[in-house]
Amino acid sequence: MVAIGLSMGTSLGISLARFSYALFVPTMRDDLGWSYLVLGAMNTAQALGYLLGALTLPLIIRRFSSWVSFVLGGILTSVFLGLCALVSDAAPIAILRFLSGFTSASVFAGGTVLIAQLASLHPGRSGLLLGIYYAGGGLGMVITAFLVPATIDLGTHWQWLHPWQMGWLVVGLTGLFLTLLMWKPSVSVPAAPPRTSQGDATAVGRYAAVAAAYFCFGMGYIGYMTFVISLLRELGWDKQNLTLFYAAMGLFGMFSAQLWANALDRFKGGECLAIVNALLALACLIPACFAFEPGAGTGHVGMAAIYLSGMIFGACFVTAVASTTAFIKHNMPQTQWVTAITVFTSIFAAGQVFGPALTGLISDLSSGLAAGFMLSALVLLLGAGLAWLQKPLDRHRPG
Repeated sequence: MVAIGLSMGTSLGISLARFSYALFVPTMRDDLGWSYLVLGAMNTAQALGYLLGALTLPLIIRRFSSWVSFVLGGILTSVFLGLCALVSDAAPIAILRFLSGFTSASVFAGGTVLIAQLASLHPGRSGLLLGIYYAGGGLGMVITAFLVPATIDLGTHWQWLHPWQMGWLVVGLTGLFLTLLMWKPSVSVPAAPPRTSQGDATAVGRYAAVAAAYFCFGMGYIGYMTFVISLLRELGWDKQNLTLFYAAMGLFGMFSAQLWANALDRFKGGECLAIVNALLALACLIPACFAFEPGAGTGHVGMAAIYLSGMIFGACFVTAVASTTAFIKHNMPQTQWVTAITVFTSIFAAGQVFGPALTGLISDLSSGLAAGFMLSALVLLLGAGLAWLQKPLDRHRPG
């Protein structure tokens, strides 16, 4: 039950704060006339905030503890998301995206520290516990898949000047509700032991391959998440299928714990991330290929293949994050977990900084999103190769 409660942080920290933006992109593009570059820049701003939040996370945890940063981050993230309902210009929206990214790092990465501590108390079920925590991202996607389009439609019915603003208001309120659900479980997790010295961290060079692969994951997956709904809309999908597609991604994310628990326990090196990156590359290629052939994406075969793409993506994207947590747990002492999680989170966030804007720019230059998705697939394939090179660390070797 504690892991389920903590998973509400994943729902808030990544699904509401980051992924739900994809559901707003088509409506905001129609209403505001933004290019794909500007639309992508909003998630780049969020990623920049997340990067800064990840870099300052150890200081915040040392000052306030993991659970305080987790809960306080949830409250502030929800507020910043809700405030998007009050603005319509690019600059203030970008600032709010940046701020929500900064505070969501305390939620998602702070929750990662908590679930790693909980998993260390139950080593026989650590893979399952990690899977449950990260599956919260899928739950958040299922919630927003139905919530965001419905509230945007309600805003249209009530003749709001910018109907998408009602969606942001409801997303913020939902975040506050999730924060209440994750509050008590976070308090019950025992604190991690302090580091014994300032020089006992494992050198990043020893796990450079998996770290570089994680950068590729951050850069590649976020292009898909930011623009997949817009791509499917370009292909001619109706609202019902868009909602079902996004919900299917979330549903498979929810059950990814059962799919990957054994792999997270078994693989001690970068194998799990390599497999996940390769599958995510396939998920990016499928809709891109159908986008090059007019009408192919709305036929029975095309739609079935694209639904399969979403299911693959949903089953894999949270596991990529879980795989790095498992790598840390398998290869480093508990006193180094906060530092190592910060390193991985920062590398991941740096990849996300480049992904959305670059995908948007390539898509603008090529007059379509398919080229941007092809780029994402290539980056993810590179990440798969790099991760496969990572071997387990010798925990007895210094540095």
